[in-house]
Amino acid sequence: MPARFPFAVAALLVPALLMAQDGDRARRNRREPEAPALQHLTFRETSFRSEAVDREVPYGIYLPKGYDDDANQAVRWPLVIWLHGMHEDHLRFHQRGGAPVLDRAIADGKLPPCVFVTPNGGRTSMYFNRKDQRWEDLITKDLLAHLDGTYRIRAERQQRAILGVSMGGMAALRIAFTQPDLFGVVGAHSSAVFAEDPDQLPERLKGYAKRLGLDEVFGDPIQKEPWQMANPLCIALQLEPKALHGLRIYFDAGTEDRYGFQAGNELLHEALAAKAIPHTWRLIEGGGHSWGSNFEHQTLPYSFTAVGEAFAGRGTDGARQTVPGGPGGAGKGEKPGSAGGEGADR
Repeated sequence: MPARFPFAVAALLVPALLMAQDGDRARRNRREPEAPALQHLTFRETSFRSEAVDREVPYGIYLPKGYDDDANQAVRWPLVIWLHGMHEDHLRFHQRGGAPVLDRAIADGKLPPCVFVTPNGGRTSMYFNRKDQRWEDLITKDLLAHLDGTYRIRAERQQRAILGVSMGGMAALRIAFTQPDLFGVVGAHSSAVFAEDPDQLPERLKGYAKRLGLDEVFGDPIQKEPWQMANPLCIALQLEPKALHGLRIYFDAGTEDRYGFQAGNELLHEALAAKAIPHTWRLIEGGGHSWGSNFEHQTLPYSFTAVGEAFAGRGTDGARQTVPGGPGGAGKGEKPGSAGGEGADR
């Protein structure tokens, strides 16, 4: 009887181990979706050392097919930087459907072949400089210096763009507004744009403050000075139009944004329009927040087109647009013209 005991234990343990292995494989599959097939780009993950945040920072990078060919060794490429949202990382764009849309935009000629970079900006940093960690400097100083020294990218401001979603959209707008010499075009989706006074935040959003990490960045209660330094609306209200040097501005949000960020983006549109700063603002009927509700199809083709037109030195900004949601995004009534926040993003 004792001699048979190990076999009895094994008979019980083996199925359990197999089930655990199946569970591990399922979890790995959820974390690591199948890599998208790209026709015009190659993707790699790497890292660099940042003094601003005192750590090794990972990032994803898409390079044009043929980047390493001997015939292209003298070619320099336009640069696009993508800033992820809260509780995301440098791989979210690649894993949630952004890569195929980017590849298709190049195939369709809406965006030229370019170097497209997705840095890891921290889970709740708001890409904002703090005393101990300078998350904005990570992007505007360390990352740009690293890219300039490592890849063959264009130096002209008109050939550089900064894009972002949610927390990253807020940062993209802030960086573009406050350091307009760095980028010639900015695109933002579901951006965390808030009322000028933090006391005017909706009660529902105040309840999210700690969950969103706002207290870590802006204090508890929220302090007005850092709040207004980080908030694109507050910056826009103080902007001198000439200071933007013709910056091309695109931003959108959905009417069903679960954080209500469409309201702040509408205020941003009104502030820019009051100063006669050209821009494109799209309100997507039925659109959700960030990567939900066909986000990549409703929004990315439009910011990529704006970037492509800016790189080519052509195109006009659009007036405020309210468009239907659903696959493909824009409604038939959309036409060009001139224009006089956050948690685990999904």
